[in-house]
Amino acid sequence: MKLNSKNMLVFFLLFLAGSAVGFLVGGYSGSNFGMGLILNNSLGADAQEVQVKVDALRQLRNDNPARAIELLEASLDDQLVIFDPQEPYPGLRDDTIATIDIAIRSAADYRARYPRQSNRPHVDTMVRNLFSKHQRNP
Repeated sequence: MKLNSKNMLVFFLLFLAGSAVGFLVGGYSGSNFGMGLILNNSLGADAQEVQVKVDALRQLRNDNPARAIELLEASLDDQLVIFDPQEPYPGLRDDTIATIDIAIRSAADYRARYPRQSNRPHVDTMVRNLFSKHQRNP
């Protein structure tokens, strides 16, 4: 079979069209996969937070405020370590950064008034580091 310029052009256009369709399908699938991961992580974290709050409320209703406070304190630590200033989070909007800043300052003020030592020294260190780095970088 002899290829002439007309056949070569048709093959090239078919290749180009197939590549474009493949790129679009791959991009769409990848986007859906990434969004699914983010949604699952976010909803999973929110569900865990609901469990902590329910457990704390149960402890309060059962006249065990010390246990309720400890549950909430540990949950606060777990959420604070996510805000590590050493981790660059590209793409955060200014309003998100401001909200995080307010949350860290509020937690630091709270912990200054009500210091605590948990049974997880590595987490305590991470939270202290977060507060000290945040105060140096207002």
